[in-house]
Amino acid sequence: MRALIIDDDPVNRLYLQEVLSSYADTASAESGELGLELFRKSMHTSRAFDAVLLDVQMPGMDGHQTLRKIRGMERDAGLTPAEESTVLMISGSGGSQDIKRAFFQGGALSYLTKPVDPDQLIDELRKLGLIV
Repeated sequence: MRALIIDDDPVNRLYLQEVLSSYADTASAESGELGLELFRKSMHTSRAFDAVLLDVQMPGMDGHQTLRKIRGMERDAGLTPAEESTVLMISGSGGSQDIKRAFFQGGALSYLTKPVDPDQLIDELRKLGLIV
């Protein structure tokens, strides 16, 4: 599995990379803009991201805006919903508006709250069929 971690907090990025180290080849970005650039580049290679772990609250482009742009790039590339990257939103709050927006407007498949429990993250990835 190949995963992209987009989070403005360097500690969170390192933590998620460590949790995923046995399961995934990871790349990370500290902003939505940089994450989009990495995502865009990966789409044009044989090493596209299977999963995106995306922080909701970031300065500049937040996670919802970033997700909307990711989905737009996928549509523009002609990908079907089954071919889209699996997006897991991660937030310090579990506000119902954020959760609804992530699932219904952005097409996220999971929403985890910080601090992310490593076992819960791995269980989610298993449920989503990304790891065995």
